[in-house]
Amino acid sequence: MAEASTPEWLERANRLALTSTLLATTVHEVNNALQVISGSAEMLTPASTPDIIHRRSDAIGAHARRASALLAELSAFAKDDSTNTTQVDLAQVAQRALTMRQYTIARLKLESAFDATGEPRAVVANTRLILQIALNLIVNAERALASQPGGRIGVSVAGGGQQVVLAVEDDGPGVATEAVPKLFVPGALASETHLGIGLAVARHLAERFAGAVSYAPRSNGGSRFALSLPAAGM
Repeated sequence: MAEASTPEWLERANRLALTSTLLATTVHEVNNALQVISGSAEMLTPASTPDIIHRRSDAIGAHARRASALLAELSAFAKDDSTNTTQVDLAQVAQRALTMRQYTIARLKLESAFDATGEPRAVVANTRLILQIALNLIVNAERALASQPGGRIGVSVAGGGQQVVLAVEDDGPGVATEAVPKLFVPGALASETHLGIGLAVARHLAERFAGAVSYAPRSNGGSRFALSLPAAGM
């Protein structure tokens, strides 16, 4: 494959990998919702009181809407609309990405937190591609903490200046000194379970919008990966 086509190929491969990851999570969550819907429906009988019918109906409606929203989220992410740009609230996208990963974060017995400061937090970009970057950074933090139950992932967005910064921090073991130069090299840190292209794709996508993705060790241990983009209007 020609070198010029490599970034596009990496983007597609990364999006497919993320879609597969999100699909696995979505299947679990939709299945949980369907079990609640099924159980609530089975408990409705001709002898049910109006109060029970009301409560069960509410549960069925809430979980049906949840299942529908999950499937819509997955469908929207899988759709290729990479040529469209608009003003994007980086805080909203970051929070959306963190919400999409909550099932896995809980399964790994990790903690997560979100914080947004400063206004404005809008950038000019493609919503799905920025979501792809945010997901890559969060999934990277999950992998760093996979064998560390109780670990914490912090997602924050800071605006109010010429740059808007989305940061993902973890309190894991950090990145070995010899691995730092390889962080953004496609495949350099691949393993049996992942392609090792997420960070490279994140940086490549950020550069499309005059942005950057950087790494820094945290002073108290762990890693900080940050997406910086020009604020809208700058």
